[in-house]
Amino acid sequence: MKMVINTSDIKVGGMLQVALSVIDELRNFPEHDYHVFLSPEVERQVRKDKFPENFRFYSFIRYSGYSAALMRKWMTYKKLKQLQLLEKLIKPDVVFSVFGPTYWKPKAPHVAGFATPQYVYPESPYFSEVPFSHRIKQTLFGWLRQWLMIRNIDFLIAETEEVKQRLINILRIDEHRVFHISNTLNEIYNKPEKWTYRAKLPEREPGELRLVTVSANHLFKNLCIVNEVINQIKILRPQLKVKFILTIHRREFKDLGTNRKYVHFTNRLNVDECPYLYSQCDFMFLPTLLECFSASYPEAMKMGLPILTSDLVFAREVCGDAALYFDPVNAHDIAEKIVYLHENTELQENMKAEGLKRLTDFGTATERVEKYLKIAEIAARCQSTQKRGLHSVITLPALPMTSAPANPIA
Repeated sequence: MKMVINTSDIKVGGMLQVALSVIDELRNFPEHDYHVFLSPEVERQVRKDKFPENFRFYSFIRYSGYSAALMRKWMTYKKLKQLQLLEKLIKPDVVFSVFGPTYWKPKAPHVAGFATPQYVYPESPYFSEVPFSHRIKQTLFGWLRQWLMIRNIDFLIAETEEVKQRLINILRIDEHRVFHISNTLNEIYNKPEKWTYRAKLPEREPGELRLVTVSANHLFKNLCIVNEVINQIKILRPQLKVKFILTIHRREFKDLGTNRKYVHFTNRLNVDECPYLYSQCDFMFLPTLLECFSASYPEAMKMGLPILTSDLVFAREVCGDAALYFDPVNAHDIAEKIVYLHENTELQENMKAEGLKRLTDFGTATERVEKYLKIAEIAARCQSTQKRGLHSVITLPALPMTSAPANPIA
């Protein structure tokens, strides 16, 4: 099977980690030919010279890095034309965009991962917390992206069963076009010999409590609440020396004032630098308002860190009893939960043990890619006479020596 692996739109965060993991794991399946479209951020972390001959890499760096809005739109158009030209030259059996939506509608069957939670979690507090102007912009742009997703993609991969069901019920997608494959941690977490140690934190003060957040500074990550959480902790436990470790640049976080000493910024890290960062901290802290799945959860479980996170549906589905939950828009509640967990060592040990148990639910990165390839093969075998797009009813083909159940991956 000849496949295009499209990562040309991926920039930061969990999407970037998944893209890097997928590209790396595809080496375990040499029976296919892979044509990999790389965004600048993905290309920066891929050692192309380490891949076998069945991989071909294509750089899209020339279409990024422009600050002027008009130039960005022009480069988006040029990039789209380049995607169309490359598909015409490659003639793939299937295109797999690691995550959509995308402006590109390939002629080949199009499979894409789904990680746009605002489409399926309308009850999230995110929509009441962001500024009104931003909410309007997000709504209008969201409608466009949703329309493009339904039109340009033929099969979706959801990271949890709940998201899959919400896609079917809320967006009215044909159930045969949506599959559930869990996200998981990158295999590098199982290979300490490949860890790098650039993210060395300053020497720990006596009694210092470190809470790490491995995340980009998106609005829905709700990192702005850290400042008020620090204020609340100082009221509850004035003697507690707390340090929030954030993987962003200090310029991205303003108005800390005197609380600046309670926050350490590492700047953006590569995947191979994150395990060591976790190992220097005590708790994983994620006050997010909107997710489909955060890889930070299984990463923290693997590294033995208790999880403090938002009391929202997606977090409870992934973490279960491995996390202590708080109201993500209530700084006092967050501070109380941090103090409570800090002072309850028995609960910490129970959460660590539960986290290690839950890791088996996610599977391995290799198993994830094996399932991706199975869906790609199903898509490639779909008859060209069937209608395209997520709203169209489809009959799934049978793979050789197998039958075709309603959802062969779930």
